[in-house]
Amino acid sequence: MMRVAVVGAGWAGVTAALTLARGGISVTVFEANAIPGGRARVVDKGGRLFDNGQHLLLGAYARTLTLISSLHGSTERAYQRLPLTLRSAPGTPAGLALTAPTLPAPLHLLFAILAAKGLSPKEKFSASVWAARHLSKAGFGENVTVAELIKTQPQRLRQLLWEPLCIAALNTPPEAATASVFVEVLRRTFTGDARASDLIIPRINLTSLMPAPALAEVVSRGGEVKLATYVTSVQSCGTGAAVILRDESRHEFDYVVVATGPHHVPRLLGELPYAAKIVESLRRLVYEPITTLFFDFNSAGSAANEKKLPMLMLDGIPGQWLFWHVLSNGHLRASVVISAHHRLTDEPELLRAALSQLKQRYELPAPVWQFAITEKRATYACSPEQTRALTQIPDRLGRIFFAGDWCEPQLPATLEAAVISGERAAQQILANHDHD
Repeated sequence: MMRVAVVGAGWAGVTAALTLARGGISVTVFEANAIPGGRARVVDKGGRLFDNGQHLLLGAYARTLTLISSLHGSTERAYQRLPLTLRSAPGTPAGLALTAPTLPAPLHLLFAILAAKGLSPKEKFSASVWAARHLSKAGFGENVTVAELIKTQPQRLRQLLWEPLCIAALNTPPEAATASVFVEVLRRTFTGDARASDLIIPRINLTSLMPAPALAEVVSRGGEVKLATYVTSVQSCGTGAAVILRDESRHEFDYVVVATGPHHVPRLLGELPYAAKIVESLRRLVYEPITTLFFDFNSAGSAANEKKLPMLMLDGIPGQWLFWHVLSNGHLRASVVISAHHRLTDEPELLRAALSQLKQRYELPAPVWQFAITEKRATYACSPEQTRALTQIPDRLGRIFFAGDWCEPQLPATLEAAVISGERAAQQILANHDHD
């Protein structure tokens, strides 16, 4: 039987492993961490579980939602589906309130803009014309940034709508973000099925949502999952590839899928002379962080009304987005997100500033728990230069395949890009297997 190793149990690696296992392939998954999920996983801090960041899914994430559905059957327990709603938190200056009605796409976007609160008639007309023109356009110059793309829009409209959407979708400031990728996200969200723009809010932690049940199925199909197992390198060998572990043991396979973050690839492939160009390109990548600040309250206060609308826009001082979650113990958790955040203030000061930001908008008791977590390499910077560089990287080297959100540069670094890349790598191996 063909044997395949998958290095990395993030969403790309887990998807590849599950697709291979369902195709009848013997799979071994190696993951350095004790908890699978990569940059979208649950964190256990003193028995308190929370995700390492807020990963918003959209109805447009077709491959991700299909995969989750295959693992959970009924998705009612797995996630909540809400119509697209962008609304500013109470007390935010120049508040915006936009909700997509139940209409065919893209009419739902047009009516959402025209009925939006917080925008003037001139701003609504300008946004509608801009969306109609650019969402139907074939493409843009490869060096065009989002800031250049939206420069003709009224300043207030840029600040209220397009710039927050850019940072949320690409985790890159508009002046550096790739216009073509931003528009591709908007197209997939607003020009297909109307439900593609729905907000998908996980009801369970991210590891339980996909990686954990997927790996359980891999094991049930005869595969192996080796957590807390550090891979030092991947090497070619004869008609296959080998995985070298920290204890210097060598494990040979017919194929290997490298499904790690791009910053790990140079270390894994550094000994392969024909990987030099890939290694050099990935070493030059620049990353954007995301900071998430968590606050648990034992009573909701005036925030009780936000339970049915879990995502709100903030003014960026310091938080940009606010997510509310009702915990199993009845407490209310506020998660304040700062995207593309190169933190200059220390953690205690950042927590104080974010709590003050919340208390300016809600009557809240003192938090019973608070915590800050920063993913320093949450995403690669989705700039024209880096998008172009990633596009030029091959999807395989001999019998070593690549998977990860960075392997789908026509999309931003999202869970959907990771899942698509994992499926692609696995399907290529399955196709090779059929021809052997």
